[in-house]
Amino acid sequence: DRRRREKRLSRGARERGVMRRKRPTRTSVMVRVLMAALAVALAAVLVVQLTSVTSGSASSSSPSSSLSTSPSFTEEEKPRTHQVMNHEKKKEKEEAAKVSTSDATGEDGKVKDAADEIPALYTYKVVKEYAHDYDAFTQGFLYQEECQDFFNSIDKSKCKDMFLESTGLYGKTQVKKVDLLSGETLRSTKAEQRHFGEGLTRWGDQLIQLTWKGPTVLIYNASDLKLMRESKTDLKDGWGLTNDTEHLIATDSGHNLYFLDPDTLTTTRKVPVMDGDQRVNRLNELEHIEGEVWANIWMTNCIARIDPIGGKVKGWILADGLVKREMEKNTKLGRLNDMDVLNGIAYDPATKRIWLTGKQWSTIYEVQIEPTVPHERGYDLSDVRNYCIV
Repeated sequence: DRRRREKRLSRGARERGVMRRKRPTRTSVMVRVLMAALAVALAAVLVVQLTSVTSGSASSSSPSSSLSTSPSFTEEEKPRTHQVMNHEKKKEKEEAAKVSTSDATGEDGKVKDAADEIPALYTYKVVKEYAHDYDAFTQGFLYQEECQDFFNSIDKSKCKDMFLESTGLYGKTQVKKVDLLSGETLRSTKAEQRHFGEGLTRWGDQLIQLTWKGPTVLIYNASDLKLMRESKTDLKDGWGLTNDTEHLIATDSGHNLYFLDPDTLTTTRKVPVMDGDQRVNRLNELEHIEGEVWANIWMTNCIARIDPIGGKVKGWILADGLVKREMEKNTKLGRLNDMDVLNGIAYDPATKRIWLTGKQWSTIYEVQIEPTVPHERGYDLSDVRNYCIV
């Protein structure tokens, strides 16, 4: 009866999907324990062998190990050593950055912002006075030494100081060569009625003259001032003009310096002129002096000394006293109402002489530029900025 009952239970379990498991015997349990112990022992042997091989290879002096530039570290050494290496790399980068920005950092080591660079203030001292044609509406003004050539030999005693001048106004526009000592016009060429002359510069054996409210450029022979041709820039207006021996530098009444290709007269780049965060507009007659661009600011008595690379104003020259001096002269001449604004800077790089004049002024002033201390002359940088930045 018991056997029949077990068969029925076994058949019922199979029908329900339940498999009967045999109870493990004592022998099978012992076998399993021995196999596990054997596996552990084999694993221990393998670990010992691998450790000995690794230590042996690390202590060997094979060529590959002697040329290795990456030393081995323990797990404890890695984080600390990597931090040291990263710190050293960071220091190298910081040192390189210091070298590259040394010109743009202040005494405190902080990188200067445009607003942090405070322009210097300058005044002037009159050295000499020379006569100027007071009918000349001066728009471009530059110095030139003219020497006589005797059989390929120049006699310096025969050299003369000259000014090359561009004048404006419709019907009165011309370029002319003027003797510095006498103020006499030695040669001139008048432009057509439709042209209003502006800035002037010499490029090789040519004189280049901008014109107002248009792209037209007049190009003259620098020796005899004969008009060679007309050309065009890509500027919509012409104001000041100078050069840095590589590019022509022009302005158009705004706050930009335009660098022009001398051959094509097209703009290769432009640099905004800023004093701190303020635009400096109305850049008029220009002169390139010792790596700076000096610019008259139209309708003011100010001259801005500009870094042509970044466009920052490095200094301000306030010539209000010079304008007052000229007004007194014109009052005596009975022509005060004809006198116009300060507009004309000329420079002799050989002697470092600087001359200033203006539109329909009676005098050209040779001046010496001198630094001034704020408040020394009754004004500070804030006053100058309020007046000069229009």
